[in-house]
Amino acid sequence: MDIAKGELLYEGKAKRLYATENPGELLMEFKDDLTAFDAVKKGQEQGKGAVNNRISALLMGALAEAGIESSFIRALDANHSLVRKVEIVPLEVIVRYEAHGSLCRRYGIEAGKVIDPPLVEIGYKNDELHDPFLSDEIAVLMGLASYEEIARIRYMALVTGEKLREIYGAHGIKLLDFKLEFGRWQAPDGATKIILADEVTPDTCRLVDAKTGEKLDKDLFRFDLGDVGEGYRKLLKKMEGEQ
Repeated sequence: MDIAKGELLYEGKAKRLYATENPGELLMEFKDDLTAFDAVKKGQEQGKGAVNNRISALLMGALAEAGIESSFIRALDANHSLVRKVEIVPLEVIVRYEAHGSLCRRYGIEAGKVIDPPLVEIGYKNDELHDPFLSDEIAVLMGLASYEEIARIRYMALVTGEKLREIYGAHGIKLLDFKLEFGRWQAPDGATKIILADEVTPDTCRLVDAKTGEKLDKDLFRFDLGDVGEGYRKLLKKMEGEQ
């Protein structure tokens, strides 16, 4: 790795962020930790961080080629990537193409029900409050974002989703839903822009094999449905063109 790791600035459930010599760039380290249900369920899977780093780099690179700006700059080694420093907007954005997970639990909707047009849900990023879903008005009332920022986030989430469906679909993978985070980035021209942040991995996407329906995401860990490491590695092989 050609970038010196500085002070630890943040540690989350799946990643650590470190300062670098460049104040506008950070080191993102992907951990082997697994969590579910607001970190009530915890575990570890050796090599998971490296797999997620590789998958996120592939996806973020493809999104950049499609004109979708993100905090990702480049992968550095197995577990580390270089990213732009952003101010995270404390909102979690979930885009759903089928009904699964909490949507079914909250409303009694049948699992697998197709959602067309896709549903965009926005939640407050706060584990202590269990990431409650918000209306745009409540998000603005709380000072989490402006109406203009929320509109931009909703638009970017849908555009990103369509590109992710295309990328995954080309490798025989079906995207059912996914979660994104966004950040405020100070561009070189001085403007503050909303850009995609964090990661896009099987930790944040609900994915199945398009032919077999085999799960390839964190549901394997959440619900003890199989070997999560094997599932993640199988996903990476598909994305790299291996059978």
